[in-house]
Amino acid sequence: MSGNTLKVNLEWLEGKKIQASARGSHLTVDRIYEDGREGMGFRPTELYLSALGACTMGTLLIFCENMDIPIENFSVEVEGKREKTPERISEVEISVSLTGDIPGDRVATLERVAKGCRVHYTMTHPPKISLNLTVTDE
Repeated sequence: MSGNTLKVNLEWLEGKKIQASARGSHLTVDRIYEDGREGMGFRPTELYLSALGACTMGTLLIFCENMDIPIENFSVEVEGKREKTPERISEVEISVSLTGDIPGDRVATLERVAKGCRVHYTMTHPPKISLNLTVTDE
């Protein structure tokens, strides 16, 4: 890859626990275990939904700041419907709640702006994905 690229490194820690790292920040990715125990971090699909919610929120915050739209409270909930064949998220619903002195004529614009975040565009215009696998003997 060349040009403007993003990079995340992942390292297996133990069991099903993975550490994701980017630009010096780290987070734990984990899964539900066979015995029903919850993992110690986000599931990969929760990260997927979190990326969409955070991007939507960030895009709207920047827009409201640039347009002098006062925000008092702001929350985003992202819910995904899971499918089994093939295993994936088949539907995503984003619920955005804004409180503030928001002009009524700006609501449609805010909805349009919210759909314009990079992650939303990536999900609606999926990238080409390639995989390089290297296997070595110890």
